[in-house]
Amino acid sequence: MSALKDMLREETAQLPPRVEAVCDIIESRHPGRVQAFIYYGSSLRELDNPEKMLDFYVLVDSYRKTHSLIRAGLNALIPPAVYYVEHTDADGVMSTCKYSILSLNAFERRCSSKALLSQTWGRFSQPCALLRSKSGAITERVITARETAIRHIAMETEPLFENNPTPQEFWARAFFESYRTELRPESSVERTAEFVGRYLPRYERVSGILYTLNDGRIKLPKTRRKGAKLRWFFRRILGKPMTAIRVINSAATFDGGLDYVLRKVKNHSGVTLEPSAFQRKHPVFCSPVLGWKLWRRGAFRS
Repeated sequence: MSALKDMLREETAQLPPRVEAVCDIIESRHPGRVQAFIYYGSSLRELDNPEKMLDFYVLVDSYRKTHSLIRAGLNALIPPAVYYVEHTDADGVMSTCKYSILSLNAFERRCSSKALLSQTWGRFSQPCALLRSKSGAITERVITARETAIRHIAMETEPLFENNPTPQEFWARAFFESYRTELRPESSVERTAEFVGRYLPRYERVSGILYTLNDGRIKLPKTRRKGAKLRWFFRRILGKPMTAIRVINSAATFDGGLDYVLRKVKNHSGVTLEPSAFQRKHPVFCSPVLGWKLWRRGAFRS
């Protein structure tokens, strides 16, 4: 048995009724298609805080059977598709949720060492909880993919250090590099070090599984993958425009979605863009043009 897989199996969550209700709504929207939920993000750390937006990846067996024909094609071409849910419980407490749909096969591919962009393997090497898996076989596939993601980001981070880092230094650098390829507010190693510090025992445990620890520092292998710095550079060049196209594409799935995306870009980069009436009406069709305009204005520069 893999010690890393054992650790990932331990990452579970006891959901309050309001969160269970949101999961029920999502499953009812896509009947028979949902294979598992992966719960991640800040609301997982603060389960009792209804003001935190819930973040799920919803793994499905088929895009074609989950969406309309056009939407299925877009989900396959520009994954994931993102949807929005609001639910108010009997006590009047409203929960909001943003969930991303990805096929189980695509999830495995995007966690693999062959995947250049780090959006998936970077995100799911962090703490998250597997929910409502339909079978033991599906659970094993998700856990195996997550183990691969952790090993992959570690191997891509090793060459960035001259000396042996502490676990906090190592994983803070790993997630800093990954966040730099997306539209994320975590723009410094200090911010990611603070994030890693919240789960430091976890990252110390992961580090002890992957490496030898010596006086609290990771003893990095002498032979490391070549070209890591260049690959992270290309991830930054490709990743931010791709992220913008994906989120603009997904803006069509809920009212005010395009404004939400443009606010996110502004908060990250300070770049503003006022879409035309046609672009507001057809954000999916116009997503490459909007992404290009944002890139030209410097929204995705490191």
